[in-house]
Amino acid sequence: MAYKNHYIYPVVVEKAEDGGLGMYFPDLPGTAILAPNLIDGIKQAKEMLANLILDMEEKGIEVPKPSEPENIELLDATDRIIFIEIYMPPYRDEAANKAVTKNCTLPKWLRDAGEEAGLNFSQLLQASIKEALGISNNQEQRP
Repeated sequence: MAYKNHYIYPVVVEKAEDGGLGMYFPDLPGTAILAPNLIDGIKQAKEMLANLILDMEEKGIEVPKPSEPENIELLDATDRIIFIEIYMPPYRDEAANKAVTKNCTLPKWLRDAGEEAGLNFSQLLQASIKEALGISNNQEQRP
């Protein structure tokens, strides 16, 4: 499934009782952002949108199409619609290079000898896998 690199989604902005803002994506159920002001809310919304899209891509779920503003029901006269725009390649690159845990089994004597020698097991495993794949040590593998 091919995914787009560029997304623009509407966000409903509501005034909260405490003077801050509540925000949500009408097209992405379960999204809720509480922010003290619009700038912080936009930052949180961008991060949330990128993470949601990355999660959908990883699970092979189709990313929903954004609603047209005229089809979004506003519940209060003070509610507003703004648009959040994201460009996905930097988020995908960051996710691809994020460190993940992979358990590895080796004989106890080898583990003990490696620990005694002060070896960095993670670094050694990464170097060995890169070598087996023909990837140079300073080259990052991207999807």
